[in-house]
Amino acid sequence: MNKHPRLAGIVLIAGILILSACGQNTSSTEKEPEKETSAPQSNKTAPAAAPADVPDAAANPETEESQILVVLDQTEMPIESGGLTFSFKKIPEGYALSEMQWHGEGDPIVTTYEQARENGASGEDGFYISGDGQFSGFLYPNARKGEQGEISFVFSDDAGQEATWTKEITLQ
Repeated sequence: MNKHPRLAGIVLIAGILILSACGQNTSSTEKEPEKETSAPQSNKTAPAAAPADVPDAAANPETEESQILVVLDQTEMPIESGGLTFSFKKIPEGYALSEMQWHGEGDPIVTTYEQARENGASGEDGFYISGDGQFSGFLYPNARKGEQGEISFVFSDDAGQEATWTKEITLQ
């Protein structure tokens, strides 16, 4: 009878060790390849630009654009005017949103980050960002529904360099 409790205890301890070790290996393995993958890509881009004598301004926007991922959602909203929401899933490291733009058939709309925060507080049309940053979008009058144009998001870093994400859409 003494052998069964010991055996059960050993199996229990071995199971706990295996499960705890599996969790640690998975998380560290996932993080390390991402860092290793990112660094070589950056290193490969910089040397390729220098020997070809391509200006940095021409080489960086392509690299930075591939590092930007914006999700637009134009599903119907329970409001009287038209609108869409957006979220940023990926932006270049060291960059922050500085400006949002709509260039369509009507007058262009250009809104800074600060103006969008003010619009979020007041509920005015145009680009908005809520006080806590949880909600962001673009509100427009019904007259603009069906208008085709480009929506752009400009990101800048502390050195003043910019990266822009642009997409052609039709306002719904």
